[in-house]
Amino acid sequence: MVDRVVAKLMASGYEEKTAQSLGARLTASIVIHEQLLQWVENNEEVDCRYEEFTAFTLMRERGFTYPNALNTIAWLHNAPEVARKALASGVDRISKGAR
Repeated sequence: MVDRVVAKLMASGYEEKTAQSLGARLTASIVIHEQLLQWVENNEEVDCRYEEFTAFTLMRERGFTYPNALNTIAWLHNAPEVARKALASGVDRISKGAR
């Protein structure tokens, strides 16, 4: 699956090295598996939530790409204190490839 995700990320404008890194993180997370699968197979962006955070809200309010929003939701599940602190730090935008 990681190869398919990397290919999809590269087709979406990510550089190869960034696509590989992000692809590995995305495919390692079970909490976003269904959403990731829908995006890779059907080009469908399906919302997901962690408490008050949703992928669509992160995209709309912070300018995250869909893959970065999914990555953030997975991060919130895995390390909520660290992720919340980073989200509150004032970084409002993550563009393609940014971590």
